[in-house]
Formats: sequence, C-alpha cells, structure tokens
Amino acid sequence: MLRPPSALGRRCNSGFTLLEMMVAVALLALVASLAAPGMQRLIAAQRLRSVGYDLVADLTLARSEAIKRAAQVSIVPTSGSWANGWTVQTVVGSTALGQRGAIHGLSVNSTTPPAGIVFEANGRATVAGGGTARFGFSNSYGNHRCITVDPSGRPRSVTSACTTSTT
Repeated sequence: MLRPPSALGRRCNSGFTLLEMMVAVALLALVASLAAPGMQRLIAAQRLRSVGYDLVADLTLARSEAIKRAAQVSIVPTSGSWANGWTVQTVVGSTALGQRGAIHGLSVNSTTPPAGIVFEANGRATVAGGGTARFGFSNSYGNHRCITVDPSGRPRSVTSACTTSTT
C-alpha cells in the first residue's frame, strides 16, 4: 500500500541548489579556457587551408575557362596585392568570371607573379617573369601552404613553405 507523501517524512527536491549550479558553471569556464587556444589554432589552420583551396579552385577555373572559350583568361591580384584578393577575368573585354576578397589573418608571399597569371587557349600558363608561379601562405602558428602553377598551367598545393626548388 502506498503511503501519502506527507507520511514519507521528507520532501523530495527536484532541481539544483545554487552551490551546485555555481560549481557546474566554474567547471564549464575552466574547460572552455583550456580548449580556447587549441580551437584558435584549429580555426587558423582551417583558414589557411581554405585560402589555399580557394586559390587552387580559381586557378583551375581560369585554366578551364581559357580552354572552353579558346581565349586568354587571367587571374590578377586586387589593388596590386594578393593579400587583397584576386579576380579571374577574360583578357579581352575584362569580363569578371570570379572574385575573392581580402585574406585576413594570414601572411601572403607571392614569390613569382606580382602582376598575375595568364592562361592561354591551350591551358598553358604564362607567368609574369616566366617560370613557375609560387604563392606562399602562412599563419601565426607556423603553418604553411604553397600553391604552385607550372608552365603547363596545372596548380598544385602542398602543406609546406615555398622553396625555389619546388616544381
């Protein structure tokens, strides 16, 4: 037989006490403060990877559009600096085919093409100054990414700093 609640002698509590809630919040704050530096590093690495993928995608776009249109297509820095972003455009008529905004939080070293890259109708790349174009990106945590464009016009991305011997 069930007894009425008053016969149990104690009242059942449901919920948290103020002390329990303060301990839980303090533990949550401690865990968050320990995780924040690792999360910042992860975000910086992802930003670096994303910029590298964006540049490779736009280089591939420029090359494929040059082949498709049987005309020259260029990729040029915005306001003379690759850190300000870049534009994919046709050489004749300057029709914009794609554009990227400024790169924030990364160091950019464009070691070869200060004036841009022009893709010919056959897909080959003409780089200002000749040779292989190299774009070096790095962040404050020591991560690097090097994007190269060889004379055949094919872009390649590696997770290391650019060197002069990279092909």
